[in-house]
Amino acid sequence: MFLSKLIKYSRVVVATLLLTACGSSSSTEIDGNATTYIDANSTTSGNTSTEDKITLKIYVAGESIEEFNHMKTLPFNADGTLNGTANSKDEYGWMVPFAQRLQIRDSNLAVQWVGANCWSNQNTYECSDATYTNSTIGHTSALAGSTIESWQIVFGEELANQEHCYDIAFASRGGNDLNIDLSATTYEAQLKELVLDLDQGSNCRTHPIVYVTAHMLDTGSMNSTHSQSDVDGWLERQKAYYVDITKRVVDDLNSDGRNIRFIDMWTPIYEDTKSTAFPTETWWITENGVRKPDLEKIHLDGTQHPARLASIFMGESVADQINISEIKALK
Repeated sequence: MFLSKLIKYSRVVVATLLLTACGSSSSTEIDGNATTYIDANSTTSGNTSTEDKITLKIYVAGESIEEFNHMKTLPFNADGTLNGTANSKDEYGWMVPFAQRLQIRDSNLAVQWVGANCWSNQNTYECSDATYTNSTIGHTSALAGSTIESWQIVFGEELANQEHCYDIAFASRGGNDLNIDLSATTYEAQLKELVLDLDQGSNCRTHPIVYVTAHMLDTGSMNSTHSQSDVDGWLERQKAYYVDITKRVVDDLNSDGRNIRFIDMWTPIYEDTKSTAFPTETWWITENGVRKPDLEKIHLDGTQHPARLASIFMGESVADQINISEIKALK
């Protein structure tokens, strides 16, 4: 999988880098390439003041769940409630839900995704053909199947050469590193290096905000779910890798003028957190007396990628953890 992505990258990187180069600061009016959402219903929510519009340029150093984005309809109604309860396997990715939820929280915000390649369809790796706007496909430097080490091989020079302007970066890692049994010590060191590279990688901000995400709950490190002890042990190992290491990295690096922030994508599913879009949802099931995450509901068939509902929940969870005042101060 990684090799196929590497070949694809070599064919398109020159053209896409030309498309994603950006200016010297975050925009104070809606950019032609910005992702904005206008709802069909008339209900409005969040901040609807007449302040200047702010387009946030966002770079994503992620994995497959950040690269694959295929949404046919708006995830949310204008008041933040869920737009349809179907758990489609043909809609996935948390980028679109994140951007829409952020704009629901403050209508003066829009997102412009920057990076080397376009969002992809999961099965074809071609540019996504079903994002909601159908006019602007987000760009990204997320790379399906990549560990931090292999991501750096493909995209590390983008950061070293400051090839993109971004106000915000996401370091969204962990799933593939855990799957290859990379030691926790090595993973933590590599994650620190990536975060420092993202801090210095923008050509328009000395210290962009870097959100380091705890990977969403998935099947990583799972051997069995036949007993409660199996499930509990699996989730303890996963939390230590996805959440605890990420928190340590953020705590260690959030100094010297850097703006390093923790975003938790793991705990909302683990704790069945209630939200505006999912006030009564449960992500757990009990089978044969064993309580465990409902992986069939959370993921697409036979994959670790989130289906529609979990994608929307993840996007909402991330957006709701963002400090709006902090990002609006970027203008």
